Amino acid sequence: MNTNFEIEENYAVRLNGVHIDLHNNFEFKGISETKNDVIIEFVKSNGQWVNENEFERLTFVHKNISFKSSAKGDNSEFPNDENTLSTISFFPKSMRELNDGFMEHKKPNKDDDIIYLFENGKMFRLNCEQIQLIAEK
Repeated sequence: MNTNFEIEENYAVRLNGVHIDLHNNFEFKGISETKNDVIIEFVKSNGQWVNENEFERLTFVHKNISFKSSAKGDNSEFPNDENTLSTISFFPKSMRELNDGFMEHKKPNKDDDIIYLFENGKMFRLNCEQIQLIAEK
């Protein structure tokens, strides 16, 4: 898997030298699929702590998907956490029975999946050839 970003401390990414805090500054907007690709979108949170110069939208384009898994999560106790990312991690595909763990890898190893885990337990796990992160101001 090739990426144009690095994962930092499992809650953020670094794109072109810019630290992007996914946990605090962005909310999950949606997921869409085409025949071979999966697109995950985040939008800037409207919290007063978010810098006005923060990106407005982040789009993760996963190209040539070979594996995908997801879990809905539980929105009953904290419904506001449904769209808050808890962890982003590259994780070995040999350990697909474990979907709530993380590893401190900035870049993926050859046989890694990527896991997006949200505060309410919602999860997306994907394996693909390439992930392109597109950041829009």
